[in-house]
Amino acid sequence: MTVTRPRVPAPAGPRRPSPPRPVALLALVGVLYGVAQLVLVSPRTGIGWDEAVYASQYAAHAPPAPFSAPRARGMPLLVAPVVAVTDSVLALRLYLTAVSSLALVGAFAVWIRVRADRSVPLAALLFAGCWLSLFYGNEAMPNLYVALGGVAATGLLVLTVRAIRESAVRTGRGWDPGARRAWGAAGGADRRRLWGPAAGLAAALAVVSLMRPSDALVLAVPLAVAALVLLRRRALVPLAAVAAGLAVGWGQWLAEAEQAYGGVAARLRGAGQANLTGWTVSLAEHARALDGPSLCRFGVRCGDVSPVALAWWLAIPLMTLLGLWTARRAGGLGPLLLAAVTGAATALPYLFYVGYAAPRFLMPAYALLSLPVARAVTGLRPAGRWRAPVSALLAAGVLAHLALQGAYAYRMAAGTYRDRERMELAAHALREAGVRPPCLVYGQSGVQMGYLIGCDSQGVTQRFARRQPDRVRAAVDRGAQVVIVHTRVPLPPYARAWRPLDLPGRWQARLAP
Repeated sequence: MTVTRPRVPAPAGPRRPSPPRPVALLALVGVLYGVAQLVLVSPRTGIGWDEAVYASQYAAHAPPAPFSAPRARGMPLLVAPVVAVTDSVLALRLYLTAVSSLALVGAFAVWIRVRADRSVPLAALLFAGCWLSLFYGNEAMPNLYVALGGVAATGLLVLTVRAIRESAVRTGRGWDPGARRAWGAAGGADRRRLWGPAAGLAAALAVVSLMRPSDALVLAVPLAVAALVLLRRRALVPLAAVAAGLAVGWGQWLAEAEQAYGGVAARLRGAGQANLTGWTVSLAEHARALDGPSLCRFGVRCGDVSPVALAWWLAIPLMTLLGLWTARRAGGLGPLLLAAVTGAATALPYLFYVGYAAPRFLMPAYALLSLPVARAVTGLRPAGRWRAPVSALLAAGVLAHLALQGAYAYRMAAGTYRDRERMELAAHALREAGVRPPCLVYGQSGVQMGYLIGCDSQGVTQRFARRQPDRVRAAVDRGAQVVIVHTRVPLPPYARAWRPLDLPGRWQARLAP
């Protein structure tokens, strides 16, 4: 007779904690991004020229500043909930810190659905750690949201393609198995799950087109081409989503052109003149601006090329290629290849068509290329004795990136804080001297001072016009108080007889009689 003894389970040893999920890591990156903005870029930094233009459009306390032809309404709409109720720049900064952190998490969360591994939160960390992301995170500028919208749109196109392919497989209309494996497993998508990614794709491109219509158009081209190549006759849904997203921003921009700019052709011509568009090569200018300044124009020199910054810049395409290689070996090349191609496409107009350099123009490229770069860091794991040294080298590279870019962000923010603090003191002195609406501030930082005081404004960069601009003459004729402000720019002849007023920080003012 066989007796079966109960099996006594072996004593359980200490359980190894499971690694954090990518979603939790991404949420942590979003929190760290917001904290880093508050630490490195003071929320008490004064308002900039472009910011004042955008914020004034829907501000309750100040009239709208002149809105030049290239600008779009996305950023004014984003800041409207704050500026419509308060003139506090601090409140605006805190609001934008929260919005940018949430937008970072939301954009890269799309890619966790594409590939749920640690490379996605690492990509978000790499992009959030760039000095541009830190510096512009709490600024009312559109480029960060164009970048994050591009990340989201690219991932959502991948999900839309997967859903359509899965639907075809489930209904018996098969696809080439090799092509399907290249895009990765679909993970149970069906027809009912198609409309979510497609609607998200349209929404992401709508955000980008409201922020910068021209950037949205460039972003849409590789996405549309990818949809046609991969889906052919079944590309109607993603193409319709791309077209719908573009129609939102471009429709508003074109309608406004007819209403306020003398027609579409006139606005396009004015936008081209403002941005110095035409065939050019500005690679050298962008290389000199890698560590600042924020704009190489209007008499501001880019400076010399920093060897350290140049090495960082050149490492990006090398790490991108390495990331694509590791993804190809693992069988998931397609999504990252689309991100790399789209990122490169967004940089081309600013390197070869716009006649000046501003580092923020390349933010969409940096955001999209962070995905294959992160894949290189997490996917390169050689066997044998090289595994530990390579892992240590990659970890050191990530830390060096964060330290270098954080130092650039702190230096740029400190200089900006000082300059804008002096400007705010001058605006406060004008208010103390009795400048009140109805009024117009004309001159250097005139747009910012006008916004702070509540006046109309007209800005200048390198020189005053020799004759009074029409807006200034009209303000004088209707009896508004007109003030000219300047530091280094010589006064125009017609203002030399106006009453002088000394302001703090080397600022000077002239009050019209």
